[in-house]
Amino acid sequence: MANKLLSKVIDDLGSLPSGELEKLVRLQMDEADMLEGIIGSLSEGHIVFSPEQRIVFINNAAYHLLPSDRRRRMKPGLKAEELLIDQDVKKFILAVFSGNEKAEPQDFAFSKGNEIRTERVSFTFLSLPGGRYTDVVIRDITEEIMNETRLRRSESLASMTTMAAGIAHEIKNPLAAMKIHLHLMRKTLKTKGSIDSDGAERYLSVLDEEIDHLNKIAVDFLFAVRPMNIELRLGSIESVVNDLITFLSPEADEKNIEVVSDVEKFLPRIEMDSRYLRQSLLNIVENAFAAMPGGGRLTISVKLDGNFEIITIKDTGTGIDEEHLSKIFEPYFTTKASGTGLGLTVVYKVIKEHRGDIFVASEPGKGTVFTIKLPVPSTERKAIGDKEENNGIIADR
Repeated sequence: MANKLLSKVIDDLGSLPSGELEKLVRLQMDEADMLEGIIGSLSEGHIVFSPEQRIVFINNAAYHLLPSDRRRRMKPGLKAEELLIDQDVKKFILAVFSGNEKAEPQDFAFSKGNEIRTERVSFTFLSLPGGRYTDVVIRDITEEIMNETRLRRSESLASMTTMAAGIAHEIKNPLAAMKIHLHLMRKTLKTKGSIDSDGAERYLSVLDEEIDHLNKIAVDFLFAVRPMNIELRLGSIESVVNDLITFLSPEADEKNIEVVSDVEKFLPRIEMDSRYLRQSLLNIVENAFAAMPGGGRLTISVKLDGNFEIITIKDTGTGIDEEHLSKIFEPYFTTKASGTGLGLTVVYKVIKEHRGDIFVASEPGKGTVFTIKLPVPSTERKAIGDKEENNGIIADR
């Protein structure tokens, strides 16, 4: 408020009574003290640098959170390298100032007493009449990380419990079939004293089939729970989709399914593991094919939406009942007679490993839509912005 008052009278100081000028200055001082007190009491640290990259303000939390030279704490006009003593933090801040590093938040770990604390350093740029000031914000995220870890462990335990119950249920049927046929073999041997080759082959083929079934359950289970060796590299979703459509074409023709591709041109690259991403899309498409036994239309589209690329897979199949819709990513949930219920669980896991999200919408009798949202790396966002500027387009980001 005082700044607004000052701006109104700055051009007419000569006519302003001395009493009013003193009052205005005191008001400005009180407001500055109040703001400094508020910022000084914050739990997050703030270090404000001038356009010349000298410290003009630092609160107590910043001193506490970042290792600094105690002898120079109260000395005004210091540079980052003169106050901060942690080499990694110092190097990061100087790299951002020089333009060699993106101003993206970065985490640093410090040993404090008997514990390790994690601090997140981020940047806010303030455009003022005197130039661009930089507010370096330091936040202790140790508890946040611990809570996230506990949550993941809790979710993992719940998932494992569900999987354990599911696998117990899945193995009951093949074990029961094996037990019945072993009982029949024993009864035949007891009654006839022997089994001819045809009879033995009939019993053994059933046992062999059920053993294969058990093995598939075990393999799928291990794949679902084992940590994935996902290697994220910059790549094009368009190439993954094109390869997938080429692979699916023979099956689609055989099943009278029209596959339509709608991929936006000049999409930025994303960080992905093309093997796992392709397999995930294939799992969704195979489900879509199964939902269109009499033929239909499958549309795969990819478009840019802000800082995300959106993959949409839409079919004209039988759809999913509302009561089942919220369960389709759960382990061992399936509506197929021969399914294990792990296909979409693995899809969900792969997308999460790509730092993305997956959603599903469906209406019985009208089809299903899977939507996958994958982040565009900051380096690629800059490339998009540069390309748009070169084309005379102002990016709205």
